[in-house]
Amino acid sequence: MAQEITKTPLQLCQNLIDKGNRAKKTGDYTKALEYYSEAEILAENEQWQQELFDIKNNIGVVYASLSNYGEARGYYEQALQIASKDPKDNLVMVLNNIANTYSYENDYRNAIKYFTDAYNNPKANNSENASTFLAINISDNYNKLGDYKQARNYLDKVGEFKKSGKVAQFWRLNYAETFYIEGNYNEAEKMMLDLLSDSANEKDTDSYVYSTELLSKIYTKKNNPAKAIFYAKEGLQHSFKMKARIDLYDRLSGLYFGQKDYAAASKYKDSVIATKDSIASLVNKELFETNRIKLKIQRYQNELKINREKQGNERTLFILVIIFSIILFFFIYRVLKNRLLKQKQEKIITENQQKIIELELDHLKNNIAEKNRKLSAKALYLSGRNELIEEVINSVSQIKEVSQNQEVANYIKSLKEYLKTDAEWDDFITYFEKVNPAFLSTLKTKHPQLNPADIRFICYLYMNLDLKEISNIFSITVEAGKKRKQRIAKKMEVEAEELHNYILKLS
Repeated sequence: MAQEITKTPLQLCQNLIDKGNRAKKTGDYTKALEYYSEAEILAENEQWQQELFDIKNNIGVVYASLSNYGEARGYYEQALQIASKDPKDNLVMVLNNIANTYSYENDYRNAIKYFTDAYNNPKANNSENASTFLAINISDNYNKLGDYKQARNYLDKVGEFKKSGKVAQFWRLNYAETFYIEGNYNEAEKMMLDLLSDSANEKDTDSYVYSTELLSKIYTKKNNPAKAIFYAKEGLQHSFKMKARIDLYDRLSGLYFGQKDYAAASKYKDSVIATKDSIASLVNKELFETNRIKLKIQRYQNELKINREKQGNERTLFILVIIFSIILFFFIYRVLKNRLLKQKQEKIITENQQKIIELELDHLKNNIAEKNRKLSAKALYLSGRNELIEEVINSVSQIKEVSQNQEVANYIKSLKEYLKTDAEWDDFITYFEKVNPAFLSTLKTKHPQLNPADIRFICYLYMNLDLKEISNIFSITVEAGKKRKQRIAKKMEVEAEELHNYILKLS
């Protein structure tokens, strides 16, 4: 007992697992569950992954042995989650175990799915023994579905692998069954008789029982009831598994019924019922014990949790409360103090920055407005000057003496050419870009399809000149100016009425 106390928690956990394994091996499943469940609590508290896998997988094995396949599968799936994260070979093992639970429930397709996942796992592929074992399991389930071709396909894949003992016997047994399903009873019979001869000294093995059962089926198909009954009884004599005995009792009942030996048929049918009742009674008893253990473990877990919480509270509660209170007080005090000071400073800075920004904005707005007024005045001045010069030219040109004077006519022509030059516009646009630097670049980027005349028209709109003033500058009628505005708006894909608002937003 003193040695037990000095063991580390990990050693205690492993010791419980070993005890569970021994109890499971002797068929004491109730005791095995008790040991495994106690070990599970230790492993989960410390998060020992390998131990947790071993425990959950072994609990699954126990439940499978008790024919509680749903419960077994639940533990296998927990083990599968652990196995998926570690680098060991556990994954193949637990996939095989899950497949077996489906096979026991006659859900052969799901069984094949999990067996195939295990078979295709790289770690299984690297081992001939694992590949052979899984291929036999897959073929067995395909045989149960009646798909002898797929069953034989998997057996052929591992046919050249080295096999010995029970593995070799089950490979031959499954291969013979493919011939039986195919209807090739002679080949199936030959393989089974050879197998029985080779395993004559091992009549207690599962393969011997399955071989005699298959031979009984073969002779039934070959209309040889005497041999069918002989091999069924031979298998029954060496079978210790309840399920196998039920199958053989049922087979013998059917065979005797076919021979019109109703007394013998009834006797074996009663044996089927009695064996099933025994299994049900055993399962119910084990289920009762299992539930009792679950309640005991749950109670133990709750007590353990309460004791740990109580011990932790007694050791640390008072100290933690004092330390936490002091730290919290100073923390809150410093945080509030710094926050108030920071908020006050930020408020002052924000107010000052706001004032500066407002002053700068007002100043900029005034500057832009002043410069735009100068631009507008200059544009109007140019417009008025050009109108005046043009009127004078037109008036002078109508004088007969002037029109006949070639020298004067040349001067008038030069003056008209001067009115058509864009030098003033070049000066104007340079100044406009200085006042409104972002406007023209944005306009040209967003609307590269505009020509210089369009841009010039838009600039005057931007300066709030009305259509009449702009038409005068361009020396066109108001109606022509209106049409030009509509044409420009169409180019820019906006409504003519919205053009002015749109270009103001571009700045």
